[in-house]
Amino acid sequence: MNTRFIFLTGFVVLVCLACVVIPVGADNNTTATTTTTAVTTTATATPTTTATTIVTTTATATPTTTATTAVTTTATATPTTTATTAVTTTATTVATTTTATPLVASFTASPTSGTAPLTVQFEDTSTGSPTTWDWNFGDGDSSTNENPSYAYTTAGTYTVTLSIGDGGTLPSATSTQTTTITVSAGTVTTTVPSVTSISPTYGPLSTGTSITITGTGFTGATGITIGGTAVTSFTVVSDTEITATTPAISTAEQVDVLVTTPSGTSSSVAGDKYTFAATATTVPLPLFIASPTSGTAPLEVTFTDESTGSPATWDWNFGDGNTSTLQNPTNTYVTNGTYSVTLTEENSIGTNATTLTGYIIVGPTIPVAAFTASSLSGAAPLTVQFTDTSTGSPTSWVWNFGDGSTGTAQNPSHEYTTSGTYTATLTATNAEGSSTNTASQTITVGSSAMATAPTTAYTTAPTFAVAAAQSTTSSVDAWLAKQQAIATATPTPKSPGFDLIAALIGCGVIAGIDLYRKQ
Repeated sequence: MNTRFIFLTGFVVLVCLACVVIPVGADNNTTATTTTTAVTTTATATPTTTATTIVTTTATATPTTTATTAVTTTATATPTTTATTAVTTTATTVATTTTATPLVASFTASPTSGTAPLTVQFEDTSTGSPTTWDWNFGDGDSSTNENPSYAYTTAGTYTVTLSIGDGGTLPSATSTQTTTITVSAGTVTTTVPSVTSISPTYGPLSTGTSITITGTGFTGATGITIGGTAVTSFTVVSDTEITATTPAISTAEQVDVLVTTPSGTSSSVAGDKYTFAATATTVPLPLFIASPTSGTAPLEVTFTDESTGSPATWDWNFGDGNTSTLQNPTNTYVTNGTYSVTLTEENSIGTNATTLTGYIIVGPTIPVAAFTASSLSGAAPLTVQFTDTSTGSPTSWVWNFGDGSTGTAQNPSHEYTTSGTYTATLTATNAEGSSTNTASQTITVGSSAMATAPTTAYTTAPTFAVAAAQSTTSSVDAWLAKQQAIATATPTPKSPGFDLIAALIGCGVIAGIDLYRKQ
């Protein structure tokens, strides 16, 4: 009885083991290509008995292949047994390697030859995306710009080198170009210095005031004069700036500051003025005069400062947009109009200004007629050339020749055909009006018979012989002999009747002489 029970119990156990083990062995022969990382399948019958099987599969991959994982799934045989399957998959990592573009230095240059000073533009054409540049221009100078411009000032042949880098990520590269920069000697250009301004513009008579001179062409300056006095202390700061110390001077005046270099000496201009100012005790009082104050354009006017109070600076406003800082300037007015002039002055005490309203008048004025004639008398026909000499810039002329004829030319010619006395007149006109005066000349025209008449008449008629003799140092007889010779001489043609009158007078004189002798 006990033996049978033990045998039956063992048989049941074997059957149960067979149900569990045999299906698992069969599933292990099945291969799948599922890439699921973890898969668990659970079937539950009753809570009496639990059997768990864990299956782990590891996939190994290479950097260039895709891993394949075999997964085995276990199923539960009976409803009284729970089976759990866990599947683990290891992912494959693929490594990718990137190859960087190497740094290669290269560049272009333009131009590569010329005369000094030669400015060359360099342009980087390197590969590899450089971030730093180190240029060597071959004459000792360098640059870290990407595309620099460089000026060669000395004749010669230069080899340019460029080194590049990317800030440390990639190694630097150096490229020495065969490009050669050839610089030949250029034409030497000399620049005469020019002064444009002085600061400050005034100071005391005593020495020691520091001034700044601004202009161009100051390189190599060898001397500076202020009001003709040489400066003993100066510094050339740059080609456009010099600092200097003023000398002592005895007279308050505005003077020129001149700079001398090997190329020459600067010219006197408005901007180079410096004023040695007397010690001021009051604010300046601007006073000035101008000459002329009116006229036609272009009108050049000279202004003269007559201020009091020791002004140190002068600031002129001429009313036409022009200004000046000279003490006694000149201004040219080119447009008609009326202009007010303002003078502003300054010294160590203060500033003051004076304005003369409507002081300068520019524009045409009414002309003053005048003329000349080539001949004022003569026999008909008489041709006279008239020449206009009017002032005030007339633009039209009206002539009246006095014989009924007129003319409008500026310088007419007129013929008088009839004897007589004529008054020629001229009226001149411009945009401002007609001349208030009428110029005139008298023209005397004689007949054609007068053409041979002398211009000076002979005085041959004698006075009473005795009275005439007494008025001279000669005797009466000598005087009578002279008169007789005159009376009997062949006369020069005279006006009609003159010979007859002279003969009668001569006879009367002779008769008188005979009567005197008989007494």
